[in-house]
Order: sequence, then C-alpha cells, then structure tokens
Amino acid sequence: MSGDVGEDEWGGYPKGPVVEGGRVVELMSKYPNIYGDMSAGSGYNAVSRDPEFGYWFMDEFQDQLCFATDVCQPSNRDNTLINLKNFMEDALAAGKISQEVFEKISHKNAERVLKL
Repeated sequence: MSGDVGEDEWGGYPKGPVVEGGRVVELMSKYPNIYGDMSAGSGYNAVSRDPEFGYWFMDEFQDQLCFATDVCQPSNRDNTLINLKNFMEDALAAGKISQEVFEKISHKNAERVLKL
C-alpha cells in the first residue's frame, strides 16, 4: 500500500501513515481488472492504519474491492477478523464513504464478478 515499504517490512502488518507511491495503488489504477480481497487482518490493516487514506482507497477503487472474512460463525462476532466490517460501518455512519461504496465493497462487486 505504502511507497516506503522495504524488504524488512515484507510479510508484516505495517503501522502508521501510508506514503504516496505504493505499488497496490499504481497497479489498481493501471489495471481495472485487478481486484482487492479485503479479508482477514491484512485487509483491515491496509485501510485502517491510515484512515483518511483508507476512505480514499475504498472510494477510488470501489469497483475493484471485495469484502471478505474468515469469520462465519455467530460465536465469532468479536473475532479480530471482523474489524473490517466495523471499520466500514463506522465510515459509512460518519459519512467517510457513501452508501454506494459500502454496498459495492460489501457485496455488489462479488455478486457482479461471480455473476450472481
């Protein structure tokens, strides 16, 4: 996501602001057929570590992002993997993302890609 990632940070969960020039933004901008899976802790970290960037990213790539989670049992509602759901709901409630962006990412993009 960030333009300042070095080899020592590969495979981890970076913290702090996202620096312009990241490869993900470059590739998704250039190739509209690239989709981003926002599942697990990595998807949540990507948009929440720098919330203003995250809101922009979800808006900018709203047609290329798909919400996903590894949590499928009601008993796991408080699992950390559900943080992305909470982040997106809070962003919607605060007006940081639109209802359209929320719906595309949460289910409409997956329905379109899977032809449901």
